[in-house]
Amino acid sequence: MSLLLLIIACVLPAAIVSASLVYANYRLQREQIYRSTVLLARQIASDMDRELAGVESGLRVLATSPDLAAGDLNSFHQRAREAIKSQIVRNYLLTDREGRQILNTLLPFGTRLPTTGTPVALRRVFESGIPVLTDLFVGPVSHKLVIAMGVPVVRGDTIVYSLNIGLEPDRIAQILSRQSLPDEWVAAVLDGSGTFVARSREAQRFLGQKAVPSVLQYLATNRDGSLETFTIDGIPVVSSFSRSSISNWSVGVAAPKAALEAELYRWIRWVLAGTVFAFGLGLWLATRLAGRVTSSVRGLNDAALALGRGMRIELPAIQLKEADAVGEAIVEASRVMAQVDHLAHHDALTGLCNRVLFDQLLSHQMAAAERSKGSLAILVVDLDDFKSVNDQEGHAAGDRVLKVAAERIMKVIRTSDAAARMGGDEFSIFLSDADLDGALHTAERLLAALSEAYPGVLSVVSASVGIALFPQSGTTAAALLASADRALYRAKKSGKQCATINLENDCLR
Repeated sequence: MSLLLLIIACVLPAAIVSASLVYANYRLQREQIYRSTVLLARQIASDMDRELAGVESGLRVLATSPDLAAGDLNSFHQRAREAIKSQIVRNYLLTDREGRQILNTLLPFGTRLPTTGTPVALRRVFESGIPVLTDLFVGPVSHKLVIAMGVPVVRGDTIVYSLNIGLEPDRIAQILSRQSLPDEWVAAVLDGSGTFVARSREAQRFLGQKAVPSVLQYLATNRDGSLETFTIDGIPVVSSFSRSSISNWSVGVAAPKAALEAELYRWIRWVLAGTVFAFGLGLWLATRLAGRVTSSVRGLNDAALALGRGMRIELPAIQLKEADAVGEAIVEASRVMAQVDHLAHHDALTGLCNRVLFDQLLSHQMAAAERSKGSLAILVVDLDDFKSVNDQEGHAAGDRVLKVAAERIMKVIRTSDAAARMGGDEFSIFLSDADLDGALHTAERLLAALSEAYPGVLSVVSASVGIALFPQSGTTAAALLASADRALYRAKKSGKQCATINLENDCLR
């Protein structure tokens, strides 16, 4: 029994540590999938907004047509039909304030048009004077599912018509088809009512159907974020959503949980198999060890009896090298714990990412930006005169400054961005899908936030920021960070409390 307990004591810690490592790896992979789906949903929403903005621009130009201004609707009808050839739209439609169709390029000019069926949402064009994008509806002329966008036609100070376009869902689906989705992932576009406008898989099957109730409930109270739910065809997924910036539409990206859980179960089976094997091996070794001990005791007993009889004593050789297995088990447990410690990916003082995790996230984001021909920005932040805090007020005050600085940084950046403490009083930030103006705007906000007084600290602390852009400043993580470091050095030389970018010589104060 004692040997059995010894085996359990040796094998159980290694099994527990291995299981903890497997679970930690599972959680890390799940967090990475959440972040990947969020970034991809934002990217698709941005692509869709650019596409719709281009359609809106063309529609605004056509709304200023001289034919419309002169009331020559026949000539405008011909001009609009010509414009369709260079657009992604299905048709142009002119409606009045009551929603009646005045002309429709699907039909010859002068043809009698339907008096009903125009989406009520288009009447907001007359009320607000701003463009309107409708939800999915059945066109009264085409009798097909379409989306409409309307802009005002103005004469003087009066909105006389709404100039609208009909857009087929296939056009939105083309945006999804351009995305590089991992295997089994699904992307979808939902209108303001939660109806499927486009889907990367089985689009025609689910077109016009509502999303599952859990998704509808989530979108009713959130513009973006993530949740675990089911697809409309019942597949458990990890989903992330991003709301369009120019409409009430949402883009969703879903990754199946099955692949992630299959990996978890595979590792669990390996841990269980390893534990059973280790236990069986230990039991076999314990049996042999018990035999050696018994043999040694019997030999000693025989020697004692021989001594009692006055016979020559020969002590048996006693070898228990199998006990080395205990030391090996402890070494193995130490090795596994070291791996668990290595997987820790946050700075203990500030709670921000550490350098290892930041490099991983940056590499992933750069790969995504390269695929989508997008951009991102790197900001390297250094606290000015931080040394004086440690020297004059002690390291405890310095730690408080670092914690407050980390909190202020997280309040300035978006949820799709990431910040890390690289060491000492230096922080690194990447801004996803950010151009020069976005990076400079964020840098200005960081300068203002980090230059405010720190509670309980008498010394004046400010910040300097170095900025680098992908791909202008570099195409590798090392090159971008080095470029941002050079910009930070220039900011320091320029008098601190400013931001510089390696593309410019001006310093923002």
